[in-house]
Amino acid sequence: MNWTQRIRILYQSVFLALFLALLGRLAAGDPSDLPFAALHHLDPLSAIGIVLADGTLPQALVWALALILLTLVFGRAFCGWICPLGTLQQFASWLLSPRTSRESLTVNRWRAWYTTKYLVLTALLVAALAGTLQSGLLDPLSVTARGLAAGLWPSLPGGRPVPGGWLAALLLLAIVIASRFIPRLFCRAFCPLGALLGVFARFALFRIARQGDGCTSCRLCTFACQGGDEPLGEHRVAECHVCLNCLPRCPEDALSYTFLPALPAPPKPDLGRRVMIGTALSSLAIAPLLRAAGGGRDTAHPRLIRPPGALSENEFLARCVKCSLCQQTCPTGAIQPALAEAGVEGFWTPVVVPRRGWCEFACTRCGEVCPTGAIGPLLPARKTGYDGGEPVRIGTAFVDRGRCLPWAMHTPCIVCEEMCPTDPKAIWLEVAEEPGRNGAPLRLQRPRIEPAACVGCGICETKCPVGEEAAIRVFAVGESRDPLNRMVQTAPRT
Repeated sequence: MNWTQRIRILYQSVFLALFLALLGRLAAGDPSDLPFAALHHLDPLSAIGIVLADGTLPQALVWALALILLTLVFGRAFCGWICPLGTLQQFASWLLSPRTSRESLTVNRWRAWYTTKYLVLTALLVAALAGTLQSGLLDPLSVTARGLAAGLWPSLPGGRPVPGGWLAALLLLAIVIASRFIPRLFCRAFCPLGALLGVFARFALFRIARQGDGCTSCRLCTFACQGGDEPLGEHRVAECHVCLNCLPRCPEDALSYTFLPALPAPPKPDLGRRVMIGTALSSLAIAPLLRAAGGGRDTAHPRLIRPPGALSENEFLARCVKCSLCQQTCPTGAIQPALAEAGVEGFWTPVVVPRRGWCEFACTRCGEVCPTGAIGPLLPARKTGYDGGEPVRIGTAFVDRGRCLPWAMHTPCIVCEEMCPTDPKAIWLEVAEEPGRNGAPLRLQRPRIEPAACVGCGICETKCPVGEEAAIRVFAVGESRDPLNRMVQTAPRT
């Protein structure tokens, strides 16, 4: 192992540790201004997807241009030096599959089906152009954050299970374990971000090159290759992860990583025109089906309660990359992944589930960490209305009199009114006297809702002592982000 490899491993360790530490601080409710979404801001796949889907570029994602420039200079260095999912795969490959040199040579050879990642990239970008953003499902940064936030942290002491969290954890685990059989299989064959960076890496200024006539075709350079580059033959610069493992393996010092080496044009991925056209047309056909498969587009799903500051549903779906950072930072566990509420298109986008946790009245953490602006940043005074404006509403609470203890059971209970944080309280108590079963009068305090004062925070539903389904529940009606989602509709939806 030479000094370049030691530096690369150090970089990989530092960035992985930083990624895990920031996620951990989010889970711990760290109130500091740490750059929790720093790596996500570098993501050009998210940036290009949002530009195509929404026609806008969030200011934070302008930093993605820096990663593109880095790739144009050094190649896919992000994949080999920074990407946390790539580091996890490399570690798993080293730990789980000690191979002989001959076995390494066999599994490290480039295969034609590694071009699948370009088809995945094409499908995701065409779908974004058609108006549905799904790049986050396979983006390595979102996959890693989602798997850890929904799978690892809830399994730790004190953690709370996340609905469907096993799906996110299973995907991450499958990607890591697949490296047991082919090193960094996801990076080589399926990663859309790697494919996008590979397009720019074809024009990289620094590349691997053979020098002089020293090469004896011993193939030792191929044994430790993390990508599908095969530096011995045609240098596939788009497949090279810039791990530099091949350099110290060459006994003749015939390889170097140098500036603008004299190389033939790198081979283009042989995708097949018909396959590419078929992939693009399939995405164009599937995108409208995803948009029509339920959810909140041009409708109002009663339980589709988005976090405070969320954009209107169409804009929200065009920006959300399903990274789970908002879920990780929510101090009460109210933000959970949508499994069916938002339809197929909105799978794993964040929703507020009041029965699991409430939206803290003055908390604005979710908007602070959102890397794409799908959840806009809010100041506490703006969210609560203490700045003199209307408070931000995510829904309205309704009393189910058939389950409410004072209404249905003649049992005293004022929990919801006590918990209500608004001023004046959105829940008020109606005093009533009714005869009990034995004829003796009962004095009851029955909760009622003032919709104009309710912000839909859901603490009343969280704290309701009625088992299973609460007797007071929050629905999306009255949310600030949709002017047509009102108690009484005054205009038809379009």
